[in-house]
Amino acid sequence: MTGCDTAAAANARLHHLVAAGARVLPLAFDLATRTGLDSDAPAAWGLVGHRGVPVDSVDDMRVLLGGLPLDRAFAALAADTCAAPLLVLHQLVAEEHGAPVHRLSGSVGNDVLKDLLLHGPGPFPPRAALRLAGDVAAYCLAELPRWRFLSVAGHHLARAGADPAREIAFTVAAGTEYLRAARAAGLDPRAVAARVTLSLAPAVTRRATRAKLRALRRLWARAARDGLALPPGPAPLLRVAAPPPGPGPGRRVPGEDGPQRAAALEAEADAVLEEVAALGGMLAVVEAGRGPGLFGTRGGARSGAHPRLARPWSSSRSVRADQTERLAKLRAWRVQPAVDDCLRRLHGAARGDGNVLHPMREALAARATVGEVCAALREAWTG
Repeated sequence: MTGCDTAAAANARLHHLVAAGARVLPLAFDLATRTGLDSDAPAAWGLVGHRGVPVDSVDDMRVLLGGLPLDRAFAALAADTCAAPLLVLHQLVAEEHGAPVHRLSGSVGNDVLKDLLLHGPGPFPPRAALRLAGDVAAYCLAELPRWRFLSVAGHHLARAGADPAREIAFTVAAGTEYLRAARAAGLDPRAVAARVTLSLAPAVTRRATRAKLRALRRLWARAARDGLALPPGPAPLLRVAAPPPGPGPGRRVPGEDGPQRAAALEAEADAVLEEVAALGGMLAVVEAGRGPGLFGTRGGARSGAHPRLARPWSSSRSVRADQTERLAKLRAWRVQPAVDDCLRRLHGAARGDGNVLHPMREALAARATVGEVCAALREAWTG
């Protein structure tokens, strides 16, 4: 990911990348942050600094992004279920740097269905997590015109053991579920689709990869236009993600031999889509726990709302100690009544049907932590 386990170290690396000509800023967050935990939370033990940078508050985001050309770089935020507070923190710091909102560009994963399928229960119930993803979409449509707010990560299923047909089927089914939720929330599905990225893992050969993309385009066009009654128009961006471990010796990927094998791949994926539709859609599939069996994925499932590691991350103890000290100072110096009032408004918005990102922005600007924000949402949606 970033190759660093503190915000200061990651900032130094990002400056090095920018000096070398990079225009994409990879912002990867540790497991505690990505599951809505503050670094000093008991459940975060062993997770702090693992596979990314801990960001507990706007103060940490200021350190991570300090001195970077945020109005000229493309920020790639590696976050899904807890994408909302991290996106807002990035915007707050960019505005402090004087970067105009219309110049900010970037992407955020926001693929909560993938997280639920591969990792089991998350910090929020499935329907609440899907609502939060929709609020992120609505917020970006209104506030961040150059931001891609959803990347359906089919390639993660390939890494977890899904074959190409099931990888494609998940990508189409999940993308369709997001568009359906957007329409139910009063958004224009066409506007949402234009800022969605569909990601597949490459196959063994270029020809096989082209076959996968061909099948995905055809199935996605049909699902988006027929299922949601969208008029003809440009499809969302398709890109090939970094490859997972390749197939073993002698394993052939459907589609390797040209259009006729691509047609077979499309038919296999379509059969899986029919199963998903019969079960009520992707949200119903993950709520019922049918995903691993239907899509042929293995491992990664966790019991409970937060991940656990078999062994603690080697540097987690020292990183967590530093973050705990920073959090203690933040809570001592901030205006606590203002924070409490902002968190109450966020809780009320979550209990209603308004977009939670606006009161979330107020809370984070008042120096509420990511863990406190996520706890307010979790209490509203599970209490």
